Amino acid sequence: MKFLCSDRISRPLFGLLIGLSISMPAIAADKFRIGYFEAGYSSIYDNTWNALKVALAKAGWLDKVEFPADARVSPGRLPEQRKQWVPAARQLMARDDLDMVFSAGTDATSVLLKVNNGKMPIIAGGVSDAVKSKLVTNQDDSGVENFTVRIVPGRYQRMFRIFHDEVGFRKLGLLYVDTENDRKYANVTDAKLVAAERGFEIVSYKIPATRTPEQCMSALESLAASGIDAFYIPSLTCFEWKKYDVKKHLDFLSGKGIPSFARQGSEDVHAGALMGFSTVDYSSRGRFLANMVIKVLEGTSPRALKMVDDAPPKIALNLEVAKILGFDLSFEILGASDEIYSDIVLPEARKVR
Repeated sequence: MKFLCSDRISRPLFGLLIGLSISMPAIAADKFRIGYFEAGYSSIYDNTWNALKVALAKAGWLDKVEFPADARVSPGRLPEQRKQWVPAARQLMARDDLDMVFSAGTDATSVLLKVNNGKMPIIAGGVSDAVKSKLVTNQDDSGVENFTVRIVPGRYQRMFRIFHDEVGFRKLGLLYVDTENDRKYANVTDAKLVAAERGFEIVSYKIPATRTPEQCMSALESLAASGIDAFYIPSLTCFEWKKYDVKKHLDFLSGKGIPSFARQGSEDVHAGALMGFSTVDYSSRGRFLANMVIKVLEGTSPRALKMVDDAPPKIALNLEVAKILGFDLSFEILGASDEIYSDIVLPEARKVR
């Protein structure tokens, strides 16, 4: 059996293998160790990571792997913390007691590839658009022998089309930090492409990277004053329940009669967004990534794996929010939705300020 990440196995045991003729089952009994790297916390990364573990368990692999606590790295996104991204990634990749690193998100993956030693297998999930981010050569080839990533082509353009089909908005509000990667978390390029196709206007607000709760609310107030009739909830700390009181933001939007679509999914929809991706069930995502993990640990080159996940996007709706907005949802969207909430329930992790 070929192990790509064989440093931990081959170097420490090489002499023993020759001198003592240790059998293959003795080596196989040693658990594979998987590291984890994210630039900063996101509920999407957390849910994806947990779904991966569940899928490994269902595949009978959870007792074959372990996730060392000291190999879980999350420096953070504040300016001073960003300076730690590269050294933290380099230190993680240099470890000889790991068999693989799981990369959560676009920023983390970009950093890991910058310090890539060409040996440690890297599997990435939660990446906004690996092709546009130039993390891969194309959707069929990562271009890097020890790297692979889950890709869902056209996911966000389809999302904007679904939202526009249902709401028919004329001015869509976008809130984002004006950096290359942060624009991807707000899907600015995809929004503009669909806007040109459908004829609606994009109203943008660029928020500082060192934002405060007051700046988040001020941004929403400015967008509302500009006449937006729909808002796209991006992957942004303003909408992270563990860091901000997102209820204030959702209440403001619904109070102004502005329907919203939540990129981060079900939690935001149940808590007060009109629509969003259905993300309560991360199982298909977990299965896809777990399959990648297993194949790599069995000896397949990461670059040889299929990266495209063809699973169709799922939609979540909130009927109570539709009622508050005075909005009649179509039979088409009701029939096509995977989750339909009839009330507003805030997440347990809500941070109140």
